[in-house]
Parts: sequence; C-alpha cells; structure tokens
Amino acid sequence: MKKILISAVAVLVIAMSFASCYDPYAGVKDKSKIPATTGETTTEASSAVNKEKTLSDTSYKDNYEGLRDYMKDSGYIKTDDKNAITKMQADLIGAETGYKYTDGNRRVELYAFNLGKKSDTRDKVIKSVTEKGTFTLYSETVPAYLSDNGKYLMVYSDPAANNTNSAEYKNKAKAVKDFKAFKASAVSAAEETSEKAAEKATEKE
Repeated sequence: MKKILISAVAVLVIAMSFASCYDPYAGVKDKSKIPATTGETTTEASSAVNKEKTLSDTSYKDNYEGLRDYMKDSGYIKTDDKNAITKMQADLIGAETGYKYTDGNRRVELYAFNLGKKSDTRDKVIKSVTEKGTFTLYSETVPAYLSDNGKYLMVYSDPAANNTNSAEYKNKAKAVKDFKAFKASAVSAAEETSEKAAEKATEKE
C-alpha cells in the first residue's frame, strides 16, 4: 500500500513539474501574435500607451495653422466637418485669429496673438489668464489657458471633463499640457542664443 502511495505522489510531482514548464505558445514563431496576459488585450494596451504619447512640434509652423494642425493630429480637435468649425470674433480678446471646434459636447477654441503689435485688450486678457486662469468677456468669466510662449490662447469646454475619474478629464489635462508646450522650446532656444550673444558682446567690450 505504501509503495502504491509513493508511486502516486511521484507521478503527481512529475505531472506538476511538466505543467509549470509547459509553454502553450512554444511553437509560435511570431511572438507578437501572443495575446497579453495582464488583463488587457495587446490592442488595448498599445492604445493606452499611444494616448500618453506627445507629438513633436518641430514639424509644425509657429503660427495659427501650425497650432491647429498640431492639435488636430494630436486628436484634440476635428477639422473634417466644416459645419462644426466657427470663426470667432478674435479681436474681442485682442487676438488676430480664432476658431471654435465642436465635437459633441466638447468645444475647443484656439486663438493666436500678434505680440509684435500694440494691443491693450490683448495685454489685459493675457495678464488676466496668467494671474487668474480666466478672462472676462461681456461680463462673463471664461476659463482659458495661455501657451508657454505667450502667442496662443485656448478655451477648452467639456462637461464630461468635470469628473476627475473620466477619460475626458485625462484627455483635457493632456490637451492643456501639450497646448502650453507648443513651440515653447523654440522660444527658449532663441532666448538662450540671445543671452550668449549678449555675453560675447560684453566680453569684447
């Protein structure tokens, strides 16, 4: 009886050993076809990663059209439906150009300033957005975001983004981050070049 019991235990141990070493995809040469084992499908996982990626702004012009294309390619606005695009009266906030892009309940307004032109209205709006995160138009307080280079302004409205756990909230947060960073590095590089030039000029003196 003892021999039978020992033999049974030995068989069980060997079976378990084979089970732990068994690879159901051992014969699959293309490992990319193996499904993910983390609770997400491979497609879902890659999609989640793609949403976190930020486009490089180097291939876009530093003007309104460049910003518009950058925001479109990033998935924050749509430009294929002309009926969902509204030309705004940009001069009301001291901007030269401005359009509103509607996508369901989401509305994104993009404006471009000409910083080389004198405008008290623009300066007041920029000062207000910088200090308070809002500007006032027709007695209405409007939340807005200013790009880090000071050239552009965005108004982003989406009721679903009020829920901090929603995908819309995360999308808005990333849209604001990417919008603010648009062409900011180019300005920094220009300022650094100017500083170096000034330093050299001082050294010569």
